[in-house]
Amino acid sequence: MTSKSVTSDRSDTFNSEGPLRSLSDFPAVPFSGREEKLEELHSLFFEPFYNAAEHIDFDGLKGVRLSARAWRSESSTATLLLVSGRNESHAKYAEVAYDFFTRGYDVFCFDHRGQGFSQRELPRSQVGWVESFQAYVNDLSTFYEQKVEPVRKGPLFVLAHSMGAAVTSLWLSQTRLSPAAVVFSAPMVELVLKPYPRLVVELMVNRALKSGREKDYVLGGKNFELSTYGFDLTNCRARRDWNRGIFRKYPQTQLGSPSFRWLHEALLMEKRLEHLEFPKFVKCPLLVWQAGQDQVVKNNFVQFAGQSQTSFIVAYEAKAQHELLQETDSIRQRVMCQTLAFFESWKHTAGAD
Repeated sequence: MTSKSVTSDRSDTFNSEGPLRSLSDFPAVPFSGREEKLEELHSLFFEPFYNAAEHIDFDGLKGVRLSARAWRSESSTATLLLVSGRNESHAKYAEVAYDFFTRGYDVFCFDHRGQGFSQRELPRSQVGWVESFQAYVNDLSTFYEQKVEPVRKGPLFVLAHSMGAAVTSLWLSQTRLSPAAVVFSAPMVELVLKPYPRLVVELMVNRALKSGREKDYVLGGKNFELSTYGFDLTNCRARRDWNRGIFRKYPQTQLGSPSFRWLHEALLMEKRLEHLEFPKFVKCPLLVWQAGQDQVVKNNFVQFAGQSQTSFIVAYEAKAQHELLQETDSIRQRVMCQTLAFFESWKHTAGAD
């Protein structure tokens, strides 16, 4: 397997030459022109690639069993740690993992506790609950220390989306580890709260916790609904429909609305990061992607981090919704190419941890 150009994919091809027998057989696929062929691409490339992953499940905090996958090659020259967002599984990241793997990266990804293929902690398995966001952080740390670091090849890069970016931020504040570079996609620093203002939401959450309802859905919360999924996440119909298909194929991965406890923890994130002077503690190059049409998190990273006196890059996609890595080809191609270029620029200058 050879590494492809990160700024252009003209030399890539959609065609496979004969049956794909191992991970090294998978070719890099161009970023453009995928939407109209997405089902075919999944059938030929992304699904077989996903199914060929190593199963590296592990026990997180308090023995919760967490589902994890890895794609490794002898010819890879770097390692990528993918940290997913809320209500996501590693199955959803098949296309993303494929793109990085076929361009020279070993890829590692796991499902957070209480979602995806990982163990649920409540009898009502669709309620989005976590005792503390620190549990997510501890799980990420365990995953890296037990499954990634012992077999890590070359410099470490991190790509984290939404809630995963928030968890990664806390993790980086607690570890001496310094990745070669980090990219955040729509980081969950501050949630978009509707229809109530933040003060009202905080009062409702605090009242619910005091009355012992921390494991109940937030006001208006409900179980997962396939028919309404994704319209506030991406403008790409093909990827939205494909992700619905994952939930249909693996109904055990479906997750409903957040609980009062999860929302309480999410509301604390902004204050926690402010207290840590984030992103001051990120001792590595940082690229932050923000979406102009984001309906999930506020795209105010520049204002939030403006007082940190830390160098970072903010890239803005005005027509993108929350899931920039699942967007239309025109948006996704820019995000992927620039993310790869950002990583590549630090690939040969990174020292050992």
